[in-house]
Amino acid sequence: MTDEGRLVEELRAVVREAVAERRGWVAFTQLAAAELDRRARETERRALEQVAARLPGQPALPVLRELAAALEAMRRGLEDLEGRTGIRAESRALAQDELVWQTFERVASLLDVL
Repeated sequence: MTDEGRLVEELRAVVREAVAERRGWVAFTQLAAAELDRRARETERRALEQVAARLPGQPALPVLRELAAALEAMRRGLEDLEGRTGIRAESRALAQDELVWQTFERVASLLDVL
């Protein structure tokens, strides 16, 4: 297995752990929905940061290039939201959470975790 092949397996483990953590809160908690969402987004953000930190600069494997593209699109989207004026803080936070969630789901799909 190549170094990038091993990296893909490591990234799958990171995302699987985040998915399991997220599911555990939903299945075994009495937390309010807003708190569940907050914790899920924190878990997703942390996993996405770990994935991004491990990606090589110029990956050869298509899946790693797609992961990098998804993370870059999220970064640009988050920057765009930060730069917008005339948007309520609550709306901005919801849009940021949506971007993180969508990116996490895309990353999990690319890694065949979901």
